[in-house]
Amino acid sequence: MRTQFMGLLCMLALNAHANVIQYFAGISYNNPSELFKVKNDLFLIGSTGSYADLKFTGSVLNFNTLQYDSGTNHSQTYTPLPYGRLAKRFNEKIVFALDVTQPFNSNLNWGNHAFTRYANTQNYLTDVDVSPKISYALSQKWKIGGGLNFNFLANNEVNFAVPTGQFTSDILTNPTSSFGLGFNLGATYIINKTNFLGLTYYSRIRQNTKGTSTLGPLVNPNLEFSFFMPTTIVANYVHIFSPEWLISVSGYRSDWSVNQQVRLYNTAVPPPMSNFVFDMHFGNSYAFIAAVRKQVNEQLGLTLVGMRDGGPEKDNLRTITFPSYAQYFIGLSGDYHFNKSTSIELLCGHLISHPSIQNRVVVTNTSIPFTTGKVNINVEVVDLKLKIEA
Repeated sequence: MRTQFMGLLCMLALNAHANVIQYFAGISYNNPSELFKVKNDLFLIGSTGSYADLKFTGSVLNFNTLQYDSGTNHSQTYTPLPYGRLAKRFNEKIVFALDVTQPFNSNLNWGNHAFTRYANTQNYLTDVDVSPKISYALSQKWKIGGGLNFNFLANNEVNFAVPTGQFTSDILTNPTSSFGLGFNLGATYIINKTNFLGLTYYSRIRQNTKGTSTLGPLVNPNLEFSFFMPTTIVANYVHIFSPEWLISVSGYRSDWSVNQQVRLYNTAVPPPMSNFVFDMHFGNSYAFIAAVRKQVNEQLGLTLVGMRDGGPEKDNLRTITFPSYAQYFIGLSGDYHFNKSTSIELLCGHLISHPSIQNRVVVTNTSIPFTTGKVNINVEVVDLKLKIEA
């Protein structure tokens, strides 16, 4: 039974931190130097809502029978991610702001009794980032900005089934929370009236999470789990063709490679198997976003948005805990100005991804397939925000 315990946790802990899903929606990872656009006062509130349907078709090793259970299972969840900003111009050169965003989130629920339970049952993460920012106009062409990121990881939880006897199993739950501190920097260069360049840097944030691990009646209140939220760099270019048409292209690099190992300490699994350190071999990920905007009239503007986002996982380590792979998004947004100070913006879009799952686990010193199959990911996305300027 110890070999089964070790094999299961070896495979799943490899991706324990990877329940983090990085979001570039709303005002997450915005360029702080762009606060120079604020006229006097700004109030912005919004929310990104997503309905995610993940369908896994394949097989998972049953650690009680050491046979493969197969079939189709779904994780279907709705997730709201509210955000907001307060900003005020201090003088001609300086603008202050306070942003509240949720740049990382996970909300997967595969169920406690499905055949996938040995791979994953639930995978939750709730992250809130509070960021005071400032921008400064160096000249008519150069704007700079920066801020701090007070990152509150309210819940980081990865759960799965483990054997508790020859014919029995239970759910190992591992909720943790922590606080981390980072910073952000940005610069905007106004080439001329129709061309703009932007560069943004968000530092990595170390999260040393703590919590209570449970396995049936077994409880360990000293659960520890450490990882880095990655450094993220954003480059942006905007070209205005005419008063009616413009295009914007952005590239994102996230340095997930800083997380080469998972360290999960003091789980509820009985000693000597309570502590685990595993290699992950994550790579860096890249995302590209393009948007074309048409100003229909004085009140209404329409924007077509497309995105490709690559994942950091290696093919042979990917699990349903975090089925990260190349994903594609297409959306249409419209913004309507009720008057010079009040506007509303609505974006609707759809995201798809089709990752393959081909990971393995060591049982009795032999490497055998653990989770094999394919995940079809379909996500409906709606983003709504209200902006009031004075």
